[in-house]
Amino acid sequence: MVLKVIKSIQTHLERIFIAFLTLELLKSWKRVSCIITMVGGFLFILLTFIAMFFYEGGYSFTEDYFSTLGTTVNAKTSSSNLISRILFLIACVVVGASLIPFWIVFTTLFTESKLTYYISLFGSSIGVASSLFLMSVGIFAEDTQYFLHTTLARLFFIFIMIAILTYSFVILLNSEYPNSYSYIGVLFSISSIAFLYIFRYSTQISVIMQKIIVYGFCLWTVLQISQVWKKYGIPLNTKRLLGFSLKRFSFKQQKF
Repeated sequence: MVLKVIKSIQTHLERIFIAFLTLELLKSWKRVSCIITMVGGFLFILLTFIAMFFYEGGYSFTEDYFSTLGTTVNAKTSSSNLISRILFLIACVVVGASLIPFWIVFTTLFTESKLTYYISLFGSSIGVASSLFLMSVGIFAEDTQYFLHTTLARLFFIFIMIAILTYSFVILLNSEYPNSYSYIGVLFSISSIAFLYIFRYSTQISVIMQKIIVYGFCLWTVLQISQVWKKYGIPLNTKRLLGFSLKRFSFKQQKF
C-alpha cells in the first residue's frame, strides 16, 4: 500500500516536472509566436471545416468559395447562415491575428546585414497588412458588402504573394537559410498568380485555386516556422531532461 502511494506521488511529481519544462520553453517570445501561429492555422482549418458541415444545402469544396461560408443568408436555401457565418468570422479573425506574431519573429532570422534586415522588414510589413485584410474578409460578409469584401479578399491574396516573393528573394541572401525554401516560395507564388489569371473566367478552377493558395500558404508558413524553431528551439539540456523524464514515465506506465 505504502509502495503504491510512493509511486503515485513520484508519478505526479514527474508530471509536474514535465509541465515545468514546458513552461520553460514558453519563456522565449519567439517560440511563443510560433506556437500562436500554429494554433491559429489549425483553428482556421478546423473551424472552416465545421462551417462547411453546418452549411445548409451542402457546401461544395470544388464549387463554393470560402466566402460562401461567411454570408449572412444561405445562397442555396435562402435561410439564415448564422452558424457558418460566425464560425467563418472567428476563423478569419483568429488566423489573421495569429499570423502577426509570425511576421514579426520572421524578421529576426535575417539580421546578417542591414540589407537583408530591411528587406525582411518590408516583407513582414506587407505580411501584417495581408493579415489585417484577412481578418476584414471575415468581418465584412460577401452578400451584404460585396464590393468591400471582394476588394479585401483580392488585397489579401496580392499582399500575401508579394510577402512570399519578398522573402523568397531575401532567403537567397541569407547564407544560413536553405535556398530550396526560396525556390518553393517563388514556384508557389508565380504558379498561383498564373493560374488565377489564365483561368479567371472559370469559377470552378478559381474556387479550387483559392483552396490551393490558402492551404499552400499554410504549408509555406509551417516551413518557415520550422526554421524559426530550429534557431530558437528547445535547449539541449531541456531536451535531455524532458526525454529522460518521458522515458521514465513511459517505462512506469508499461510496468503497471
